[in-house]
Amino acid sequence: MLKRIEEIEEILESPLLEFSSENQFWPKLLETLCKTFDCGWGTYWQVNGLALSSAAIWSSAGINAQELSIDTRSRSLSLSQGNAGHVWRSRKPIWTTNIALDMCLPRSTEAESADLHGGIWFAVKTDLVVYGVVELLGKNLNPAGEEPLLAIEKMGLKLGKAIFESEKSQNKS
Repeated sequence: MLKRIEEIEEILESPLLEFSSENQFWPKLLETLCKTFDCGWGTYWQVNGLALSSAAIWSSAGINAQELSIDTRSRSLSLSQGNAGHVWRSRKPIWTTNIALDMCLPRSTEAESADLHGGIWFAVKTDLVVYGVVELLGKNLNPAGEEPLLAIEKMGLKLGKAIFESEKSQNKS
């Protein structure tokens, strides 16, 4: 776990946090996070008013998640829907090793059929606002202790601060 936390720290300090283009930023970050956590699927759920909608999806070449992809792209989630909605509401990360028990239908069955059995969700936030939720799904996630949960929460805060700073500089222009 310590190695994984060090990898997270490297991501937080990497040039990826430069928002040159959000269209390129989120897929690349999702890919990096998925590789760090040995996950095959990543989604960035962006807050749009009173709902979350998928702003970016990344999946590894070996994942057959066509149904999950179609459902994710067409779905919007409220504060009370799914793990992403729960994380948006609570602002706290979720790490599960059993999607069948801990993820809402129909996405849990679609993830299971793509051989994705565990998941990580964390808020991209500042102290005042949640910008979105990162979802990472993998085949065999190990249970997480307190340290990895704190590290991914810190990552969410760092990403939220980067978005805030990017928006602030765009508003000045």
